[in-house]
Amino acid sequence: MSTTHEEFGPATFNDDVVTAFPDRVKGRIFLVTGPTPNGLGDAAARALARGHPATILLVGRSPAKYAPVVDAIKAIDSNIVVRVYGIDFNSLASVRSGAQTILKENEEKGIDVIINSAGVMGIGLRYTVDDIEEHFQTNHVGHFLLTNLLVPLLKKSSEPRVVNVSSGAYAMASGDYSDYNFKSREYTWFAGYGQSKLANVHFSQGLAKRGIPSFSLHPGVITGTSLDREMPRDQFERLLDMSRERGMVFKELSQGASTTLVAALDPKIAPLSGGVLQDCQIVANPPGEGVKKAGAAEELWKLSEKLVGQEFAF
Repeated sequence: MSTTHEEFGPATFNDDVVTAFPDRVKGRIFLVTGPTPNGLGDAAARALARGHPATILLVGRSPAKYAPVVDAIKAIDSNIVVRVYGIDFNSLASVRSGAQTILKENEEKGIDVIINSAGVMGIGLRYTVDDIEEHFQTNHVGHFLLTNLLVPLLKKSSEPRVVNVSSGAYAMASGDYSDYNFKSREYTWFAGYGQSKLANVHFSQGLAKRGIPSFSLHPGVITGTSLDREMPRDQFERLLDMSRERGMVFKELSQGASTTLVAALDPKIAPLSGGVLQDCQIVANPPGEGVKKAGAAEELWKLSEKLVGQEFAF
């Protein structure tokens, strides 16, 4: 099934998606994680600003770095309320503290759409203060906790939605989370990253099953972002070569958030909650064995609850 605008595809610009769904942006409240300048969160927030939302909440580790994004939003529409929250996804204590502040400051009107866009890629084997492999915690566990803690705000919306920005790397992961910390298997950054990106897909499936509309997506191979900052150059070049060999389309940052925005805004895909998007369209048969692994989404949900020390029922 295609989205409302069948002409949307790999070359679609972020702003074009916002223009196509004016009533899904105007006056609504969006939360975007990872709004680092020249990242996908930044691109999504700037595009949304052109649709005149009521409020944009920016969430990430380094609030001072987000000043250019705040300025850009205000330059587009000075009436947009912009709030910035400092949360380090590598610390569950930081996530809990930040979530409490967000809940308190946005209790009256709630949140319509959460876009989980923060992430890391290409790091060596490192464990967080919570003793969780860093890709897995930053890209999944921290967002799992934040999103679930903010469900009371989502429930104030007539049409809430959670978007988890994944990656094509999800197709390479097995869906077996029994050794999520790589204690008994060989670690490579790609294995760690792939596992965390498949977790984004399974998290959306878990939310959908619990009645929270959610989608995950592969944004494409985006040039010029800050995501690869920790990766050795030779490895990064090799990754680009692999992407070219697989026929992947390279996108500019101005196109990089288009699929994210379709996932966040398009009303026609609502019945397909839990689905995966790529190039602005729902993927009928997502690649890889892990995404199809029976019970994997529930296994991940239970593991995630155990890791954060809290169960969530809606």
